[in-house]
Amino acid sequence: MASNRREYYKKNRKRIKRDLKNTLNGVLSACFGCVAVALFFVGIGRSFAQDGAAGALLGTIGLFGLVCAAGGLVLGIFAFKEPNIRPALPRLGCITGGILTVVYVVLYIIGAMMA
Repeated sequence: MASNRREYYKKNRKRIKRDLKNTLNGVLSACFGCVAVALFFVGIGRSFAQDGAAGALLGTIGLFGLVCAAGGLVLGIFAFKEPNIRPALPRLGCITGGILTVVYVVLYIIGAMMA
């Protein structure tokens, strides 16, 4: 019985993987996650370049980064609910979006406590 399943999978592996698709939500989730990572590092670079006195520019970069991170997280969750998807891009969007959403919220809380 087990050998029959193995043989079936060996014969049909390419066809089974071909049936999976990249969804628009998954691709957008990964894009938003990558944009959020880029904005995070741009914000860190600008803050170090101006010795922590970046002001409104850094706040704007952080706010756009938070929106992109939250959007990547939400779109990734919606992408996982679709049938027959390739999970790599939604997984990337969920991981980066979730981590950066927490990081940005913690940064805003720390910033509010310092002001």
